[in-house]
Amino acid sequence: MSIMSEVYNILIFLFLGTGAIYIASKLTEKRKKIINNGIEVEGIIFGFEASPDSNMNASYPVLRFVTKEGLWITEAADYSSIPFLLKKGQTVKIVYNPDNPKEFIYKTSVDYSKIYYLFFAVGIACLVGGVWFAYKYLTK
Repeated sequence: MSIMSEVYNILIFLFLGTGAIYIASKLTEKRKKIINNGIEVEGIIFGFEASPDSNMNASYPVLRFVTKEGLWITEAADYSSIPFLLKKGQTVKIVYNPDNPKEFIYKTSVDYSKIYYLFFAVGIACLVGGVWFAYKYLTK
């Protein structure tokens, strides 16, 4: 393996690890903010929306709910779901930001939001891998 490819491997692992941890921290920060300050209402799965990225097969549930102020909101969630676990017309709990009701999370019997912990785990694993490769490279 050439020296440059080893350096690239180290940088890729460090970049991926840092990126995954950053994404996970931003997503969990948003979720905590909504849960701590949000208002919980009932909503329904109105339908599903395909991922804007044509390379992915993700589907985002479109949720409809009424705020405490009587405003109807119909928006796609910002995280995808496992399609066979959610059905059109299914009732879900929704917690929305009172300052911006289009910013919300939904709760079902399966908590999809825990996927952020996977980002943390992958990020830490990539960082550890990058540091390990850097150690091996520097101690040759």
